[in-house]
Amino acid sequence: MLNQKIRDTIAQFREALPADLSALIEQGAGEISALDVIERARQAGEPAPAFALLNQRGERNHLSDYLARGPLVVTFYRGVWCPYCNLQLKEYGDRLAEIEGAGATLVAITPEKPNALEILAGSGAPRDVIDMAVKDVPFDVLHDPDSRVSEAFGLVFDLPESHRRLLSMMKVDVMALKGDTSFTFPDPATYVIKPSGEIAWAFVPNNY
Repeated sequence: MLNQKIRDTIAQFREALPADLSALIEQGAGEISALDVIERARQAGEPAPAFALLNQRGERNHLSDYLARGPLVVTFYRGVWCPYCNLQLKEYGDRLAEIEGAGATLVAITPEKPNALEILAGSGAPRDVIDMAVKDVPFDVLHDPDSRVSEAFGLVFDLPESHRRLLSMMKVDVMALKGDTSFTFPDPATYVIKPSGEIAWAFVPNNY
């Protein structure tokens, strides 16, 4: 299960990383958990915000186009630097046949640019961080410039200073990956949207 894989990864980091880096991870995780994302986020029964975003192939996709095919599953993804987000994307990819078999389409939305993995690979970031990034995702990954769609869903938060320091120490250039100067990211939420545009189900974990 995904939850167990995430717990295993957290345990591995605690064992492998220097104490100062582990402390920054824990501090930032606690700060994110204390935010009011759950209270602000769109919930079941509310309309899903419309969007028109480019996928990893440069194709513009509208929410209405997806909904014309049937229900839509939308998962929000912080970026290639986040091992927990990569676990989530891989798990969804592994379950893609089940999702499509139920008549739904799956997409991910991220503030990162489509070539973020190439940028990360050339940044000097640790090899294990680069290797954890999911490659060749078998569904649309939509680029959300300035996190505008994430903001419309009520999911955006500012990355804590502790995590900014951590990423800097690991040579992960968030600004280069996103193409802007902010440290805003979406909560790793997942939504199921009805063809009518109404949110049928919302999972907003408020942390990885």
